[in-house]
Amino acid sequence: MVQQIAARRVIALAFAALLILSSFDTASLAQSSAGTEHTASAKVSAYKQLEGTTHTRAARTYDILHYTIRTRFDVPGKAVNGDETITLKPLAGGFQTFTLDASSMKVNSVELAPGDTALRFTQSPDKLSITLDRVYEAAATVNVRIRYHARPRRGLYFIPQSQGTAHNISKPAQIWTQGEPEDNHHWFPCYDFPDDKVTSEQFITTGANEIAISNGALIETINNADGTRTFHWKMDQPHASYLISLIVGDYVKLTDSYKNIPVEYYTYRGTEDVARKAFGKTPRMMEWFSRELGYEYPYNKYAQTIVNYFVFGGMENITATTQADSEILRDGDEEGPGDSKENLVSHELAHSWFGNLVTCKDWSHAWLNEGFATFMEAAFREQEAGHDAYLAELREDARLYFEEDKEQYRRPLVYARYREPINLFDATLYKKGALVLHMLRETVGDEMFWKAVNKYLTDNQYKPVETADLMRAFEQTTGKKLDWFFDQWVYKAGYPELRLSYSYNQTSRALSVNVSQTQTPDASTP
Repeated sequence: MVQQIAARRVIALAFAALLILSSFDTASLAQSSAGTEHTASAKVSAYKQLEGTTHTRAARTYDILHYTIRTRFDVPGKAVNGDETITLKPLAGGFQTFTLDASSMKVNSVELAPGDTALRFTQSPDKLSITLDRVYEAAATVNVRIRYHARPRRGLYFIPQSQGTAHNISKPAQIWTQGEPEDNHHWFPCYDFPDDKVTSEQFITTGANEIAISNGALIETINNADGTRTFHWKMDQPHASYLISLIVGDYVKLTDSYKNIPVEYYTYRGTEDVARKAFGKTPRMMEWFSRELGYEYPYNKYAQTIVNYFVFGGMENITATTQADSEILRDGDEEGPGDSKENLVSHELAHSWFGNLVTCKDWSHAWLNEGFATFMEAAFREQEAGHDAYLAELREDARLYFEEDKEQYRRPLVYARYREPINLFDATLYKKGALVLHMLRETVGDEMFWKAVNKYLTDNQYKPVETADLMRAFEQTTGKKLDWFFDQWVYKAGYPELRLSYSYNQTSRALSVNVSQTQTPDASTP
């Protein structure tokens, strides 16, 4: 996911401090500063903290295997009529009751499937609790059918037709979803947290002149007697529930390919040339990411669709990325060292590996999704335009992070204290996350870095992960202990504030440089 942040246009000259540190023997630096850590532990940080409370999710009692979601829409009423079947397995014996996340909806019935055995259920504002017909053991598989009516406040949006200013085109009426971090349960009951991997399929019924775009493969399109059409999409590889998506509208499909994988771009009529230019490097990105990571693009298709009034710059819904039309159709490019459209496309594509294939176990570790995707933007720029372009992207990232740290709050990368999980999707998560990966690359060397990233992906494919899984992959690949690095840069907050002075002796041709750290140590920033 990319948030629309205007400040990303600014180049951060202050990034020189981090570049200098990456040239040092950072292991020695960590050891030399370790002695101050215990004396500073009683101090309270002078920086503001991100407001909120510490969040933990109750342990799961069941494993959802598959969602089958059937939807029809009441556009004037901004409502969805849903018919969903959930396949799940208990994680322990004695299983009879379970709870799903469900908001903004009226549940009409719950029953075992197949069949019509009615099940008891209760609803609170954000939960649906279901009691099964009997106690089930861990080996059992249970299918539960839920019929419901929802008027989503979040998660699914009805966008009316509008006359756009860009290219003087009319933007069609649209329905689109945005699930990350925890908004999909506003339009279908689900376990709405990233630590459960499922397969999914959707039957999406649209108007006669509309199409539905979703995850995985399009199995069939059904022409209904009432003039509507139903699109059957199926995603066979496991993924988190927040990656399930749909888009409905009148779109033109442009086609491309990477090897034998279809690559699709969905855009408005009259914007085909602009969209193809914006998306055109996608196959090249897929080829380079696959080669550099040593892990082929893992899915059977890749689509990108523009939508109006999108809440972010882009969202990596699995195999079916959603992009803001304001970004893709924008004339020209913003100021800064890189191509912002290219960065957006590469960022969301990178999530196919970092976030979709390997997914953060909970939101406190979301830097593993967003930090990597932001780093891969810069890495692709390095491939396209050289090392200086790579460093320019990182300076831009640093500017955003330094600004947030100074003017808003300071927090570690791994952090479970917030009001809502979306609060964590900040410059620290994206930009510092990318910078830390850059420094890790400098610390272990380029060859070891990419080998370790490959091990991280291979060992954890289709699994939820924590930061410890990344550290383990790097330690096993390099044979080095890296707890000192992760302690300073991931689990602690802030950064070194440096004062530099230098003198040059022309006679001896010697340059003397003095570097002093000037920040006040505290428990957060030793």
